[in-house]
Amino acid sequence: MVENKKEEDYEQMFETEFTKVTSDYLEASSALAQAAGLAGDDPIKQEMVAFIEPDFLKMCARSEGIRLMAEKSYSENREFIISEMKEVTELNLKMIQQIKDKLGTI
Repeated sequence: MVENKKEEDYEQMFETEFTKVTSDYLEASSALAQAAGLAGDDPIKQEMVAFIEPDFLKMCARSEGIRLMAEKSYSENREFIISEMKEVTELNLKMIQQIKDKLGTI
């Protein structure tokens, strides 16, 4: 009974963390889309932020990997999935700041 309680507590803690990480991940993804939109249709601004393309492509690939793992084997890989989501969130936040720094000079 005590063992079951500990396991339930661990599961609840894990699900709470997953919810927060997912929320942060989605918010950062949305903010990245907004930051990228700052360049609009202006080819000069687009060229100014083109340097983030390699990081953006890496982020897209990692996000796709997260999605596939979550669909196919979430239970077995949930700790890895959460770790990847945290790293992608950090990468998104870095790209957002780079875009704002570059376009903020205009």
